[in-house]
Amino acid sequence: MSIYEKIDEMHRVESTRNSNRISARIRLYAEGTKAKIKNAEYARSGIRDLSMRNDASTDSTDPDFLYSEKLQFHVDSFFAFLYSAFDIISHIINQKYRLGLNERAVSFDSVKQSLDSGHQGSPIQQVYSKISAKIFFKNLDNYRNCSTHRREICIQTTQITATQGYDTSGTLSGVQHLLCDNPLSLSPRFAQKREVVSYCSRILDLSRLEIERIITSL
Repeated sequence: MSIYEKIDEMHRVESTRNSNRISARIRLYAEGTKAKIKNAEYARSGIRDLSMRNDASTDSTDPDFLYSEKLQFHVDSFFAFLYSAFDIISHIINQKYRLGLNERAVSFDSVKQSLDSGHQGSPIQQVYSKISAKIFFKNLDNYRNCSTHRREICIQTTQITATQGYDTSGTLSGVQHLLCDNPLSLSPRFAQKREVVSYCSRILDLSRLEIERIITSL
């Protein structure tokens, strides 16, 4: 069952447990969560398509934007959309557990705080606590925070060459894009070697798993 089907099934089950008003809101936020995951998947697809390009390449169909600018757009979008999926599913938690948070105040962090204070030890509180402690989620939050509130995420682009097997007379050339280790630092480093396509794919896979755990804990 896909993540989208699991979200739909969650809404179906919750609609039998809650009032029509609450059920309608849960459906609204369930659709929003699916949309943000899909948006992140689309951004990741764009990152993959642009990953072997550099500004020396030509694009006669879209000459107003460099490939580096397009890549930057998709990277920033990826982290913004993916983190937003956690914020939107938190609206469902707010509704189901009657946390009483105003819609404008709902976020992953605010819901976690409410669960910590009023639902300590419950399955959903434990899931939120574990997610917030995971390194991948902290990185997701940092990249999203940087691109949304500070500046573009720093990406290092290098040209790479390789020989074709034992034939040293010919070389293959390509390009590599690395995400900075700490996007909140003004002195970016790249020691972690976070190749943009593989890293974003891994963050996406881990996020799907954690969203599924949230659904399962309801």
